[in-house]
Amino acid sequence: MRDQGFMIVIATCLYISMPHASYAQNNSHNASSHIHESVQTPLHYRIADVDPRFNLSTQQVLELTQQAANIWTQETGKQHFIYDPQAKFSIHLVYDERQQQSTHRIQNLDQIKQRQQQWENQNQQLQQFKNEIEKTTTLLANKQTQLTVQFQQYNADVQRFNQQRSSSKSLSDQFLQRQKALQQQSNTLQQEVNRHNQKTQQLNQEIKKLNENNHHLVLAVHQFNQVFKPRLFHKGNFNGKQIVIYEFTSADDLRLTLAHEFGHALGLAHTDDPTSVMYPTIQKHNLQRFSLTDSDQNLVKAIY
Repeated sequence: MRDQGFMIVIATCLYISMPHASYAQNNSHNASSHIHESVQTPLHYRIADVDPRFNLSTQQVLELTQQAANIWTQETGKQHFIYDPQAKFSIHLVYDERQQQSTHRIQNLDQIKQRQQQWENQNQQLQQFKNEIEKTTTLLANKQTQLTVQFQQYNADVQRFNQQRSSSKSLSDQFLQRQKALQQQSNTLQQEVNRHNQKTQQLNQEIKKLNENNHHLVLAVHQFNQVFKPRLFHKGNFNGKQIVIYEFTSADDLRLTLAHEFGHALGLAHTDDPTSVMYPTIQKHNLQRFSLTDSDQNLVKAIY
């Protein structure tokens, strides 16, 4: 009896570096449109228009406005801004194509992020599946080696038995039992190999699907970056009589934008510090927790 040979298909997993959609936003407080002459403080202000498409109530805007105003009070020790429903100075939230574009961008970006997360989850699952396949491959290969050794030993014993021309029925029966046992092990191992190869084929199919999804995702990211190219536009404006906000991505973003425009109301110009409240572009800011930087403080000291 010859030793049996088995074919084990080895799966390979492609590791793909996922692209990322750029945030395609450079929301600038347009320096040319701002007035840097201070108004009389404390400045009494009111909340005028809040377009309902922003999905913020007047009360929510008021709370964010007061938080933005308090940043200047906390840092300077003076109350510069007071809410007054009868004030002439007003704050407006105007919804136009800028916010419309921003909302559309956020929705598309969220969809891409979800697809990226799904891809990463699938990739992680397939990696675990691949690791299991590799372990099983090693295990089956070891079993194959052991079974081959047993077949070789059996064939060598049969050859010696035949050379001795022995007529021992007992030994003959023992060889027959060994032959049946080896054949059973061979059949069992073949079944394991077949199941393993089916799983390996399944893995390769899933890898193919994952790579196809990656290709579609790369195209979606490319299209997103083409549609939402970075562009400069002012999201807020102070003109001496009012503050107008045109665009924001979140309540935290709105609070920082209001704080920036309040700074202009104090007569402050822009800084060159990307982390400062008075920097013209939202860039390296902690939107949840921000405070005046040394650059902001120096501007304040120069006026007061």
